[in-house]
Amino acid sequence: MKHGAHAQGFSWLHFEALRYVRDHGRPTMRDIAAHFSITPPAATLLVEGLVANRMLRRIVEAKDRRTVRVALTAKGKTYLDAGVRYRTKKIKEMFSVLNEKEYEELVRILQKINDS
Repeated sequence: MKHGAHAQGFSWLHFEALRYVRDHGRPTMRDIAAHFSITPPAATLLVEGLVANRMLRRIVEAKDRRTVRVALTAKGKTYLDAGVRYRTKKIKEMFSVLNEKEYEELVRILQKINDS
C-alpha cells in the first residue's frame, strides 16, 4: 500500500492528510496536528509539501488572519481518487488468496476484535 504513494513521491502520511482534508472540509493546521497527533509546526511542514505540489491550497480566514485553513485542489482530488482506486485494487488482490470460508472467518475475527 505504501509503495503506491512512494512511487509518486508522496508518503502514506501525505495521502492520509489529503483524505483528512477531503473528509473534513477546510480544516485548520491545529485540526490536522490534533488528528495526526503531531505538533502544529509538523503539521505545517506536512501541508507545505502538499501546497508546493498543488495538492492543497491555503485559505486565510478573513475575520482572523492568524487562522489558516487548507482545502483540496482539483489536482489533490485527482491524486486522492487514484490512490483510493489503487488501494482498493491492492486490498482485493491481498484477499483474493482466501476462499469463501476463510474470508468469512477473517470477517468474524475482525468483528470480534472491533467489538471488544
